[in-house]
Amino acid sequence: MKTTLKRQLLVRFVAVILTTGVVSCVIGTVLINKWTMGQAEDRVGNSLNAAREVINHRLENIESTVRFASSTALVRDALPDKDRSRVRGYLEDLRKKGGLDTLDLADEKGTVLLRSSNPGVAGDIALNDETVQKALSSRATASSIEVVPYGLIRKEGETLASQCAIHRDGPAKEEQSGATPVMVLMSASPVFQKNGIMIGVVYGGEVLNRNNEIVDRIRDILYRNEKYRGKDLGVATIFLNNVRIATNSRNEDGTRAIGTTLSKEVFEKVLRRGGRWVGKAQVVHDWYIMSYEPIRNVHNDIVGFLSVGMLERMFADMRKETLTIFFGITLLGVVLSIFIASLLSDTIVKPIDSLVQASHRISQGDFSVIVTPRSKNEIGELEATFNLMASSLEARNLEIKRLTERHMARSEKLASIGRLAAGIAHEINNPLTSVLTFSSLLLRKADESQREKLDIIVKETTRCGEIVRELLNFARQSEPKKEACNINKIIVSALSLTKNQLKVSDSRINTAVELQELPPSMADRDQLLEVFINMVINALDAMPQGGDLTTKTRLLEDGKTIEITVSDTGQGIPEEDLEKIFEPFFTTKEAGKGTGLGLAVSYGIIEAHKGSIDVKSEVGKGTTFIITLPVE
Repeated sequence: MKTTLKRQLLVRFVAVILTTGVVSCVIGTVLINKWTMGQAEDRVGNSLNAAREVINHRLENIESTVRFASSTALVRDALPDKDRSRVRGYLEDLRKKGGLDTLDLADEKGTVLLRSSNPGVAGDIALNDETVQKALSSRATASSIEVVPYGLIRKEGETLASQCAIHRDGPAKEEQSGATPVMVLMSASPVFQKNGIMIGVVYGGEVLNRNNEIVDRIRDILYRNEKYRGKDLGVATIFLNNVRIATNSRNEDGTRAIGTTLSKEVFEKVLRRGGRWVGKAQVVHDWYIMSYEPIRNVHNDIVGFLSVGMLERMFADMRKETLTIFFGITLLGVVLSIFIASLLSDTIVKPIDSLVQASHRISQGDFSVIVTPRSKNEIGELEATFNLMASSLEARNLEIKRLTERHMARSEKLASIGRLAAGIAHEINNPLTSVLTFSSLLLRKADESQREKLDIIVKETTRCGEIVRELLNFARQSEPKKEACNINKIIVSALSLTKNQLKVSDSRINTAVELQELPPSMADRDQLLEVFINMVINALDAMPQGGDLTTKTRLLEDGKTIEITVSDTGQGIPEEDLEKIFEPFFTTKEAGKGTGLGLAVSYGIIEAHKGSIDVKSEVGKGTTFIITLPVE
């Protein structure tokens, strides 16, 4: 039993532990993946904010330079005379100090007066630049990111035009067609005379095509140019439409991936959303966690994208490492839980096994077994209850053994007395009959002097005959002739037959009958009637001063046993006599009032019906006879 129960408990514990472990692993994997991706996206999203601030800061510097140039007296005084020589050197020096690629001067109609980087080209209209248009129309400084035609950049000089040339989807090549657009950080500020009349505009900018300095600056600020497994940890890219025009992403040969395009799937998502997009994307040949944000011109139209990203492999390795640690901890927890479950199974099984062994010993008749309680929990309470049960069983067994021995002794004694009584009755019956016959004859012929003595002889002989008759009834031991009977009706008949004796009695007897509805029972009606009459007469004899006689019947809870009680409030029976009242010739009545055979005969009848008869009594309070009969 121990092995089987322990195995069953252990199997159930292991099943619960493994199920919990598997569920924890699944949930943990999902949560760790989600957490890792969330961390990556949050970090990349924050990096994009910083990248945007770098570009905005650069645009603010350009705006400050342009605004400063437009406010100087030298520029203001040169415009009315259109004297370019006076401001050429000044603007060139200011452009270099401000780190601008272009710094130009135009009149109030937008006609270019001076290009500081290429003074020989002038006289064209600068109104193709939307930022210049906005500054002239609003009479205020305007700044934005603009996409300008390649031809316009060539007017700023071949060197700058060569830098801006981008060959799409391949290595960088100079474009001679002039069709390649150029993205520029542009600012324009109007020039006013002292009387407030606008006389021109100063405008300048920084080209973003191949502007590796700005994307490297973003990368260095965000990722400090760190490497992970030989790859750049972070990348920053500026897109013109879907083409990389400035980036620190690398081709397989180590060159910058300028001119490569954004994947169609990501491009459509970013363009369709029109806002920030964060997710996993392939950058050239490696996977990154990327964040994209649209770049808008002065009219709020999307002209390109700014993106930053971190190498996805780092987060994958971090996720893998975290999962490995998590699975290791989970596995250790499962192993430890199984070990604890094994110990717990022993803790549960050992007390139960002790109880089983003790139960076997009790079933073999050893009621002295004691189980030592191991704890104060429910099992400890069970062990204490078991010990109480064992002691109760031992006490009950001793009581049953005592009652059985007494019953057997009584049965043997009754059997021996019955055989003796039968022999004596048969031997005495004939002489008594002769004595009674001749005494009766003599009584008829006797004179007055002899009649009194002969009358005594007849009476005593008659009484001896009654005793012999009761002895024969006691010794007869005839089998009851059973038939379907109603016990309640038999009791009512017994009470009816004893009414006369109640009337003759000088004492006042109150009778009470509480009879429940009973099922029919197979019994010998005459024999049971004799028993109940005997019970009632004994109760009446016990109450010479009057009292209460109560008769009750009920069906016990098992539905198979009928209980009859006959109670009186008479003198009661002393405790030392209770053991003897069913013995033949023992009586507590006065001499001459009983033979002592009534209860012995009743006991035999009830026993023949496979029932029982018991008595409870207390001196001065009364006696109760309890009879049980089976429902057959």
